[in-house]
Parts: sequence; C-alpha cells; structure tokens
Amino acid sequence: MLRRDLFLSIIIFALLFIFQEAAINQIHLPFSGFNIVMIAALTWSAQSSPESATVTGFISGIFLDLMPSNDAPFGLWTLTMIIAAYAIAYFGASDEAALANPFGLVTMVATTVVLAQLFYLMAGLLFGLNFGSWLQMLRTLVGIGLWSGIVTPIILPFIKRVKAILYTSSL
Repeated sequence: MLRRDLFLSIIIFALLFIFQEAAINQIHLPFSGFNIVMIAALTWSAQSSPESATVTGFISGIFLDLMPSNDAPFGLWTLTMIIAAYAIAYFGASDEAALANPFGLVTMVATTVVLAQLFYLMAGLLFGLNFGSWLQMLRTLVGIGLWSGIVTPIILPFIKRVKAILYTSSL
C-alpha cells in the first residue's frame, strides 16, 4: 500500500507543483499567497492513516524544497511537511467528527498550514535565514492562514473525489 501511495503522491504533487509554479505564483494576492501543494498534501493527509500521511508529507516536502523561491537548506520543507502531515493524520484519526464535518476539516487544514509555516520560520531562523522583520513574518502568517482558509473549501471536494476514485478502483 505504501508503494501505491508513493507512486500516486509523486504524480499528483508533481502536477500540483507545476500548476503552483506556472499559474498560482503569477497571482499577487494581498498580504501573502497560498501554496496549493501544501494545502493539498495536508488535506490528503487528514483523510489518511499516519503512515500514509508521512509518505505524502515526504513527497510534498521534496516538491516544496524544489521551488525556485526557496532559500532554505534542502530538506527543511521535507522535515516540516513530514511532521505536519503526520500530526494532522494522527489528530484527524482521533477526531472523526472533524473529518466528517467540512468546516472542521477546513479549520484543521488551515490551522495546520499556519503551524507548519511557523515551524518552518522558527527552524529557518535557527539556520540563519533572513525572513525580514517580525511584523512582516506576522503579516505573512496571517495572510497564509487567511488564503488557506479561503482556498481549502474550493479544492476539498476535488481532493476527496480524486482520493475516492484512486482508492476504490483497481489500479
């Protein structure tokens, strides 16, 4: 099952990575933007087992590390996404009421996106990265949380449908 998760994650997140870099990064949004790869990975992970979520976090983290705008050491996003994906799957598996309710799932994903960004910022500061002023970092975190909360309900039905099709059909 993990080989299937690995293969499907590579294909899905490669397509999302290309879409992120070709289209979404060209849109300039107020405060900050959003990362469709991160939102999709955490939404997918929230509906998975923790073991499958770590594979999803690993693959999505590698694609986030490959983004041209990334100045951090290679592997920092991978570590961040493995931790975030495992955490959302672990807490999502224990709270089935949140997964059944779309508002709960959106809130869980948007909160995890902000917490993952906060972990990335803190780890990046330990590596000596320059993220700007504290006010700018706070503004970016608020913007990412806001845009993640807006975008997640839009892509949630698509991710649920793709996951249902891939895991109920015989590939």
